[in-house]
Amino acid sequence: MGNYLRLTYNLTRPVFVLIPLAYFLIGGLSTLASPAFFSLSPFCFFRQLAKFLIFTFTLSFPSLISYLAVFLASLSGCNVNTYADSRESDKYAYWKDYHNPIVEGVASPKSIIHLSAASAVLSVIVGFMISSIFALIILLGHFFSLTYSYKPRLKGKAPLDIIWNTIGLATLPFIAGHIVYLESPEGLSLSTLSLSVIYSALYPSDLHFNVLIMTYVTGKSFPLNFFLGSNLIGAAFYTVTVALDYEPDKSSGLRTLAVSLGKKHCLSFGIILALMGGIVLFDMMLSNIKFALAFSSFLLIFAWALLNPNRRRLWASVKLIALLLLVCFLSEVLMFL
Repeated sequence: MGNYLRLTYNLTRPVFVLIPLAYFLIGGLSTLASPAFFSLSPFCFFRQLAKFLIFTFTLSFPSLISYLAVFLASLSGCNVNTYADSRESDKYAYWKDYHNPIVEGVASPKSIIHLSAASAVLSVIVGFMISSIFALIILLGHFFSLTYSYKPRLKGKAPLDIIWNTIGLATLPFIAGHIVYLESPEGLSLSTLSLSVIYSALYPSDLHFNVLIMTYVTGKSFPLNFFLGSNLIGAAFYTVTVALDYEPDKSSGLRTLAVSLGKKHCLSFGIILALMGGIVLFDMMLSNIKFALAFSSFLLIFAWALLNPNRRRLWASVKLIALLLLVCFLSEVLMFL
């Protein structure tokens, strides 16, 4: 039983799969997450309103189907990476919790290819159940996955590695989430109603009709601040993971961002990206103390890793950041229970 669980872990690589799912949810719910909304979260009425909206949207049929599509696409990309890395860098990555099943000899390259291809085809089929635009985003995700991990293997051609990784794991899932949000009646209509109530409470006047129009336009507009801020933070996180793989990537002849810049300069660049993301999301931090504390903790982990970027500390940093993100997510969910 333990061997099967370990194989499942190595095939799915939970962090690799959960990151695009998290960005998908951020893209779907980011219009709700306005400074005005979070500033009112201590009030029971608005917590109940948010609870109704979030659970209605996240558990709606379009959302559930889209989770499956994103998961299948992520599983395919994960195993493209597994196949490609089995011939190079994963031969040297013996210190990680994740172990390449091909390198270990518990799965054949052919079986990994079949798994990746099957999950890719299924992800597109499921994507068409949402819309053709959503399916196109899934197809684009597979394009970035193949070109990043396999051919022309942009993973080893900095700075394209960080650009391709961010697009595949953050940008496209965010856009996919926003598309589902726009096309789901549980998303757009309810959030428009919620924002109408919130802004009407904040700015009471006789011009409620104008407030409704304003919030409807807000609901339909693309959440650019969340998009830019979350992508910059996602790119910053990549610098930690690529610095962790510095030795195996260098031994394999890959010119990743960390190999090109060196670990310290790579992490310094990551801190700059994170600070830029923080500036974009500054209004969010002003209205939500938990987000401000989480972001400060994120920077502290970066600084700790930068002081001594050895393999053990970098691996601990990746785990700490993943744990931090999980705690933040759970705290926001529990706030509405």
